[in-house]
Amino acid sequence: MGYSDSAALRWGIIGTGSIAKQFGTDLTFSETGQLVGVASRSFEKASHFITSLENSQSESITPFGDYSSILKDPTIEAIYIALPNTLHFEWTAAALRAGKHVLCEKPLALNHREAEELFTLADESGVLLMEAFMYLAHPQTRLLFETVSRGEIGDLQVIQINFCFDRPPSKDDARFQANEGGGSLMDVGCYCIDLARNLTTEEPEKAKGVAHQHESGVDDFFAGSLAFPSGVLASFVCGMTVTTDQITRLYGTEGWIEIPRFWKAGEGFTIHRPGREPESIFSPTPTPPRPLYAIEADAFAEVLNGRPNWNPRENTIANLRVIEDLRNQLK
Repeated sequence: MGYSDSAALRWGIIGTGSIAKQFGTDLTFSETGQLVGVASRSFEKASHFITSLENSQSESITPFGDYSSILKDPTIEAIYIALPNTLHFEWTAAALRAGKHVLCEKPLALNHREAEELFTLADESGVLLMEAFMYLAHPQTRLLFETVSRGEIGDLQVIQINFCFDRPPSKDDARFQANEGGGSLMDVGCYCIDLARNLTTEEPEKAKGVAHQHESGVDDFFAGSLAFPSGVLASFVCGMTVTTDQITRLYGTEGWIEIPRFWKAGEGFTIHRPGREPESIFSPTPTPPRPLYAIEADAFAEVLNGRPNWNPRENTIANLRVIEDLRNQLK
């Protein structure tokens, strides 16, 4: 399943939205990968996307005028899926059947059963499939988890997470389309749930949530709570029409941690303990320095070559189960 690390892993991107642009730009700084193809719904859109990239290799990137064509290119080894949520299953499955390794944007699928089917298909095809929670690939996220597990703030008791942004609603924005893939819980709430589960290394025994419904028919902001077997409680607010400080806080028996934006990683976090000066923690800067999505691409390549999987299938499937539970409460 690996690739030859004597040559760059040859990437193709399906989708030309903002996340695709970030991934394509950051690949310039990857130590292991090279962007060689981009597929959109038309040749013109794919070509325009390539010229808009801040990628030093843009002249050697091939545009594809439909999604199927890029999967037929034998030189492309890995596909990054950056499509709306409702298209993840269809095109991830197509890429896997074509023998491509796949890194698919979160959420991998609309429910855990679809995810299980995709992982089974990856096994049958002999390729790697991972869900692209990019923050999990960053060394600073691992450092945060290690800091909590070492008891630097005593026993973890309460987690409070904010992940919101304020974006003008648009009928062209898949986030605001009333279908199974739309809404704030699927778009950014999935990050909050994933962080809480990984911090506790447990699955919640209770999950509750309430949502505000936008006139478009989606939850444009959502408040959730999770109770874990160890007694840890987690609360989160996610939203697409909300302005917040975006700070996450972890409270323990001997102190607390403040994280500016956990999903950005690389911005450090601060440990507060009674009677002591706050301690700012930063992970060592990768050498050479690389942006977040380049680190993710390199971490994907490392898994291909036998390194431990930083987002295993069990995590993806379990996270989707919690999301399903919360979404079912809204029906």
